[in-house]
Amino acid sequence: MQNCPKCGETVNTVNKVCPYCGQSLRSRPSNNKKRATRQNNKTLNNKVRKIIPWGIALFIIILLIIIFFLLKNFNSPEAQADLLVNAIDNNDTQKVSSVLSTQNNNVDEDEATAYIKYIKEEVGMKNFAESIHDKISKLNEGDSQVSNYVTARNSEKVLKITKNGTRFFLFNNMNFTAPTKEAIVKPKFDATYKFRSNDKQRTVTADKNQATSLGKFIPGDYSIEAKRETENGQFSGELKFNFNDSNNETVDVNQSFNEAYLRFNLNGADNLDKDTIKVKINDKSFDYDNSKAYGPYPKTKQITVKAVGEAKKKEFSSDETTIQTDNLKDNTTVSINFDEEEIDKYVKKKEKEENSFRNKITNFFSDYTPALNTAYTQNNFDMVSEFVKKGSSNYKATKNGISSNQYRFFQIPQISEIVRLDDKFYVTGYALKRDGQYGEVNYVLEGTSKGDDLQVINYSE
Repeated sequence: MQNCPKCGETVNTVNKVCPYCGQSLRSRPSNNKKRATRQNNKTLNNKVRKIIPWGIALFIIILLIIIFFLLKNFNSPEAQADLLVNAIDNNDTQKVSSVLSTQNNNVDEDEATAYIKYIKEEVGMKNFAESIHDKISKLNEGDSQVSNYVTARNSEKVLKITKNGTRFFLFNNMNFTAPTKEAIVKPKFDATYKFRSNDKQRTVTADKNQATSLGKFIPGDYSIEAKRETENGQFSGELKFNFNDSNNETVDVNQSFNEAYLRFNLNGADNLDKDTIKVKINDKSFDYDNSKAYGPYPKTKQITVKAVGEAKKKEFSSDETTIQTDNLKDNTTVSINFDEEEIDKYVKKKEKEENSFRNKITNFFSDYTPALNTAYTQNNFDMVSEFVKKGSSNYKATKNGISSNQYRFFQIPQISEIVRLDDKFYVTGYALKRDGQYGEVNYVLEGTSKGDDLQVINYSE
């Protein structure tokens, strides 16, 4: 039992409220108890206040350590090197392109692909990684050296590492750049090349036998798809170059295009004058040489060929041949056929005709040549004027030569061939030439069809 503190009535201890006056019967701590509690709280608060600064300091230290290691993992020279090494090892062309590109040289993903292949084949990933870290370690240790190179097995420089300031005032900043060389093409004919480089379509015009730059490239083994345009057509293929075959500042380009070269075998052409034979390829004429390869020509388009040549000053033509694309090889041999019977028949006719006036031609030179020498000796053109056709090129040349007082001796030619075409006689012989050497000389005479009333209208050596 207990008494109500308000009304004084006796109340059962289990009651929480006085049934008489409604006073709460909950127990209250004594004043001493309250003071003790407050003192304990104060002591605890003081301890907490002392611990909090140390806790904050410890938290900051731990946080700084975490930040340092995070920065080190992404910004230290070793981390920068690992970024490049891992990109190459994983064939990450985009990352390699990003790391190696500079303001002055953009490295596209095609170059990155060639670079990755070159590093793996010519350096080796293990050697590459060890070499990078070794160079970085030496750059970190000293202040005198600011750059160093990683090289391939053949001593080709493949990567330049340059110390360039610091990152977050804690780590040396390293720049990674790939050395470049100019790719040089030297075509055997005028050509225009179209290809893609540095993410751009490029057009380069190169003159025959002139070294021409296709641009600068980082180390690699390249096969660049390209189009080549020449006077013979357009070719598809590749421009190939490997830094293993490079010079100090350049690397030579090999061309690999779908091209065909032509060689010709002439049948039935034995009686044609060899110096007059020409081959016509797609309507373009070339002097014939049985040891020569003509071209190149695209394998994607058919080619038409024929040949022409002269026998006794008459031109003969072969049949035209069309070479289909399926038959075009790297080296294609083409047989061209002349009508041998027709040529032989004409030659025999002309040889018979030649014999009929050979004596008259021989007698003409027996008179003309001494008269010409006398005219030069006496400085008198009239001595030879009757033998030279007035108004012809030879008339003026002979007159000027005699009047110049420059003595010259002419020899009666040993006649090897005479061909008549209408009223003109084409005479080939051998005699002393202007340079004093014995060799072939050529005259053109004009007269009647029977070889009478002959005069010189042209002379050549």
